[in-house]
Amino acid sequence: MEKTLKQRTMRSGSWVIFGHLFSQGLRLGSNLILTRLLVPEMFGVMAIVTVIMAGLTMFSDVGLLQNIVQSKRGEELVYLNTAWTIQIVRGCFIFLIAVAVSAGLYYFGQAGYLPVNTVYGNSDLPKILAIVSVTSIISGFNSIHILTLNRKLMMGKLTIINLISQFSGVLVMLIWVSYKANIWALVFGGLVGATVKMLISHRLESGIKCSFCWDKSAVNEIFHFGKWIFISSILGFLLNQGDKLLLALWVSPDVLGIYSIAFFLAMALKGILKKVISSVFYPMLSEVVRENPSALKSVYYTVRAKVDFITMLTAGAMASTGQHIINILYDDRYSDAGWMVEILSVSLVFIGYSMAGVCLMATGNVKSNTWLILCSVIFLYISMPVSYYFYGIYGAVVMVSINFIIDIPSTFYMLNKHGLLDIRKEFRMLPILILTYGICEYFSLLILDK
Repeated sequence: MEKTLKQRTMRSGSWVIFGHLFSQGLRLGSNLILTRLLVPEMFGVMAIVTVIMAGLTMFSDVGLLQNIVQSKRGEELVYLNTAWTIQIVRGCFIFLIAVAVSAGLYYFGQAGYLPVNTVYGNSDLPKILAIVSVTSIISGFNSIHILTLNRKLMMGKLTIINLISQFSGVLVMLIWVSYKANIWALVFGGLVGATVKMLISHRLESGIKCSFCWDKSAVNEIFHFGKWIFISSILGFLLNQGDKLLLALWVSPDVLGIYSIAFFLAMALKGILKKVISSVFYPMLSEVVRENPSALKSVYYTVRAKVDFITMLTAGAMASTGQHIINILYDDRYSDAGWMVEILSVSLVFIGYSMAGVCLMATGNVKSNTWLILCSVIFLYISMPVSYYFYGIYGAVVMVSINFIIDIPSTFYMLNKHGLLDIRKEFRMLPILILTYGICEYFSLLILDK
């Protein structure tokens, strides 16, 4: 018997949460080991390499996942093989651009245009970026059936693939660093993880092998839908990675490395929820739009209530205990990450509000989501430099944390325009944030007094 949408959503959500928790646990465990063997500077350099690669990926995004999830042709063989061909071409394009960027960084560094005390001026950055860029070619050959698993809400197989590939990469990192503690452990661990994922993806029991294809109608549909995804992805990159892009201009690699540790801990839950929203709730809402569009508002706020409860609870707890967490997990070199965790955790409050963009995109209205992201991008790139100028890194981190507050009025406007806004339900979970913060702060003071 075919499972209902609710059953498939619950099962998929459980898999995504399990997978992401296991993934974050694996990442945290390896992180705790690596931070004791590697200096903070190495994490700062790898952070900006990751940002550059993420930027190139986002700047070439034509929305293949969103297309396959949302399109009525999302299970046609010709359509899928055309999407796979586009994916490969895109991967090769990203590789070539990344190599060009690494060459540019090398030239400007040698010419003295990049200060040596900043991340961009690090002498190892160009060659590391060039080697890491190979992962884009490898990932381009991932089976397209990975994306169809999202469409069908079959997240179990996808979760297992991701965990196996991540474990393989982490294992290589730990073996490498046990023999020689240098940054290349991080570089080649990532390459191995990408290779394992690509190989496993083609072992999916889909019954159909990927092959090269170029169907004109499929290409037109993908690029027509993807033009707003493309713009949204560029803005999304500028928004999600803007903090590191800007900080790398001002701070040393070790400071950026400490910030990256803090960001990882503060945003661990955010990563889980974002994954659930994009991998489970987006396909679910898309199916609601296809089958019963009148129920969209009700379903949206039912999901929002669950997301808001979790984020308010966690934000309140993290905002009062961040320094204690850092003191327990890391040595004195990473102590400054404590106050960063406490400030950055406030941004968890805004995760629920960002779901409006996913809801609008499920209706096929990608343009509205793009405008929502644009508002936050403009605010970040104005507020962060100004705050850093007057208050240093503390001011910059505060702006990163509260950046999405500017998005709330435009979110309400877009929801109301499409008849989806219920203002009372937007703020019903805020008391949980205040209550949790107060309770955790009280117990923290009790412990310190003892």
